[in-house]
Amino acid sequence: MVNFIRASALRDLAEIVRPAGIDPLSLCRAVGIPPSALSDPDEKVRSDAVGALLDLTARQSGIADFGLRMAERRRPASWGVAGLLMTQQRTVGDAMDAGAHYIAAHYEGARAEIETFGDEVVAWIDIDDGADAIRFDPAQRNEFVVGASVYVLRALMHRDWRPVRVGFTHPARGDLDRYKPYFGRAPLFDQDRMFLVLARADLDLPLQGHDPEAERILRQMAEQQLPDQSRPFSRAVAVLISQRLAEGDLHAEDVAAALDLDLRSLQRRLAGEGSTFSELLHDVRMNLAHTFVERSRRPLAEVADLLGFSSLSAFSQWYSRTHGQSAAERRAAERRAEGS
Repeated sequence: MVNFIRASALRDLAEIVRPAGIDPLSLCRAVGIPPSALSDPDEKVRSDAVGALLDLTARQSGIADFGLRMAERRRPASWGVAGLLMTQQRTVGDAMDAGAHYIAAHYEGARAEIETFGDEVVAWIDIDDGADAIRFDPAQRNEFVVGASVYVLRALMHRDWRPVRVGFTHPARGDLDRYKPYFGRAPLFDQDRMFLVLARADLDLPLQGHDPEAERILRQMAEQQLPDQSRPFSRAVAVLISQRLAEGDLHAEDVAAALDLDLRSLQRRLAGEGSTFSELLHDVRMNLAHTFVERSRRPLAEVADLLGFSSLSAFSQWYSRTHGQSAAERRAAERRAEGS
C-alpha cells in the first residue's frame, strides 16, 4: 500500500530549481511523478515519490535547505480544504485542532497530535508513506513538512511568529545556522518523533474573519475528502486510475505494474476489499464525468479523452447508458438550472 498527497505540495518547485539550471520535468519523471502534477494542484501523487523528489532535487541542485525553501511558500490554502477550514476557526488552538483532524484530506500519510505540558503545547507530527513506499533520505521531506506547518501557522496569526522549539527524526547535517531564518534557532535532531512547540498562550490568539457558515461547509467537504481507511488498497488503485485515464486504453496490467505487482496479485488484493478493477474504473469515470460534464465548459471531445475513451462516440454511448441521457442534454440541463 502507498499513500498519496495533493500535488499542491509541489507548487513553486519549478520556480526554485530553474535558476540552478535544473529541469523540473526531468526530476518528476525520474521519480515517477506525472508532469501534470506541476500544474494541477488537486492531482493526487504518491507521497513517497514527492519525498524522493525533494531528496533528489536537493542533491542535484546543491540547495541544502531545499525542503525549507519549499515550506516557506506554504499558506493555509496550500493544504486544500483542510487549510481553508483552519482559517475559519475562532482561535489558533481551534485551527490547530481542525488541521490535526483533517490533514489527511491533503496528505494521507500525515498524522498530528497536540499535547499540552504546562505553559507549552507540542504538536507531534508523524509521516507514513505506506508499507510499499520507495526508499529515500527523508531529511528534505521532514523539513518541508514541519517547516510548512510553521509557515501555515504564521500565516494564520498574521505576524512573524516563531516556534519555541522544533525537532526532527533525522540527524543534523551541515551548517545549522541555515535554520535560523526559518525557525529563529537551530532545531533538535535525532528525535523519536518530529514536533514543533508553541507557547500555550499562542492557542488563544484570535483569528480574523471567522464565518460559521463557511466553517460548516468546509468541514463537510473535509469529511468527504478524508481517505477511506477501510479499503486502502482500492483507494490507491482508484487514485492511479484517475491519474492515468487520460493516457487512453488503460488496463489493469498497467496499474498493477505501477504498483510493482502482477495482475493476479492486483486482482486478489482488490477482491479482499470487495472490489474489482472494472468497478473502480467505472466509479472513477462516473466521478470525473460529473465534474467535467456538469461543472466545466470543456468540449465533450476533450472530456472523452480525459476519461480515457477512444472516441467521442464511445464516451457518448457510455454516458447515455449510465446516466439515462446524453452528456449534451445533461450539460444543457445544468446550464438552465444555473440560469434559474
